[in-house]
Amino acid sequence: MALDSWRGIAACMVALGHTKMLFFDSGAYGSSHLSSAPLLDNSYLFVDFFFVLSGFVIAANYQQRLLDGFGTGRFLLLRLGRLYPLHFVMLAAGVALKLLLLLIPAFSSVTPGAPAPFSIPREAPGTILANLLLIHSLHLYDFSTWNTQSWSISTEFYTYVLFAACLTGLRKRAWIVLLAAMIGGPVLIAALNKTNMDTTYDWGMIRCVYGFSAGVICWNLYERCHGALEKWLSGTIAEWCAIGLAVVFVSAAGLTLLSVAAPYIFALVVLVFAFEAGTVSAILRLRPLVFLGTVSYSIYMTHNFVVRRMLDAGKAFGRLWHFDFSGAGQWHADAAYLACLATIIATSYFTYRWIEKPGRKWVRDRVQKRQRAAAPHSIASA
Repeated sequence: MALDSWRGIAACMVALGHTKMLFFDSGAYGSSHLSSAPLLDNSYLFVDFFFVLSGFVIAANYQQRLLDGFGTGRFLLLRLGRLYPLHFVMLAAGVALKLLLLLIPAFSSVTPGAPAPFSIPREAPGTILANLLLIHSLHLYDFSTWNTQSWSISTEFYTYVLFAACLTGLRKRAWIVLLAAMIGGPVLIAALNKTNMDTTYDWGMIRCVYGFSAGVICWNLYERCHGALEKWLSGTIAEWCAIGLAVVFVSAAGLTLLSVAAPYIFALVVLVFAFEAGTVSAILRLRPLVFLGTVSYSIYMTHNFVVRRMLDAGKAFGRLWHFDFSGAGQWHADAAYLACLATIIATSYFTYRWIEKPGRKWVRDRVQKRQRAAAPHSIASA
């Protein structure tokens, strides 16, 4: 439960970091107290926390089951049911908005100077198909497409494919691939990308496999060396030290070569909080933080669209009331940041309840129905 809350906090950090970038690009607000924090400047690194935690959780829930014959297809369908419904809806929302601007050109006055709908490469018809197939961030393009942060969903699904293939194909020797990813991942990223860990649509697959592998190794260490690790890595002191390490690392790493160590740092944080034995874990089990963890995927997937629409609304009201938001003071900008975050969280509650949860249940029910239908046939064949 503490790790679930961590996922929510990480999602909020990524959302705030992207909000700062959107504010800066739009010129809507001046600087704020929040935007000057190095932790927020480098919050893109919390995506690597997601990858590590995903590897840890998936290994905990599916590693042994896949080895015991759970079925790769069944596993991938369940993971697709987790990722795809909200990805599809956010893609559809982006495309629908562009179609609306085509049908009613007057709405374009909200964002004067913006390119015509579907006129730029990132909105080309081919990018829609690539998003539908979840291949849009496998180095097909030299730019982000549609719902920008969905690059990680593209890479994560195909990392699941590799994980299942390695386990079912190599079985107990799969550790060789994990070790290669842990050693080769940071080397490749540093060699291929000038901004080191800040790679998405280009070398994001390497970044995801690297972080996910760190999480899988982390789970295996936790399972096999639980007693020895608990002595050193559990408790209040260990938890506060882990938080301090994460904050200092993210604040200092930025786009430097140091950033490629992110999965190692976050793997240690995940390992510490897996024991849930300190006061920080007790705080993380509070209902508001658990709620953030529950809607964390929605926070991550909706925040870009929500903030852009809020900025559009702000510009429209600014022209109507002759108010220049770029001249707002730091406290006004702080309030705008928090208002955006609150709106993102509120939106995420509804997308979780109406899209994520029913979509996941629908896929799970279909998979279980197929399993029940196949069971008698399997018995008869035997």
